[in-house]
Amino acid sequence: MTVSLASSMGMGEALVPGDIGNQQKPHTLSQAAEQFENQFLRQMIKEMRHATDALVKDSPVDSKQQALWRDFYDDQLSANLAATHSTGLAEMIVKQLSPKPTPSEIGSGGRSESTEQTFRDQS
Repeated sequence: MTVSLASSMGMGEALVPGDIGNQQKPHTLSQAAEQFENQFLRQMIKEMRHATDALVKDSPVDSKQQALWRDFYDDQLSANLAATHSTGLAEMIVKQLSPKPTPSEIGSGGRSESTEQTFRDQS
């Protein structure tokens, strides 16, 4: 028995098991790799902020509101960096985790059909 939560939540797409609220699981390897790159970059930026905060502990311009807005900015920055694939981390993850082509899939051009499809999907 399959229950669709999409109609009860007013969403256009059906949720898959494990989806929480409006957050949907990635359905492709490239989406998962981009989300991982986003989380990695967010954690890296967060640790860099902590390192600089340790240098200026009692600054008169620091406030809780400033820290909140800085965190919002850092979240958006990491999302933008991941979306533009600026670090190349997502591409490396996709390349590493993609299934290897069999000799029958390799065409005359030396590239596999699955590799060609992956490049077309990312464009």
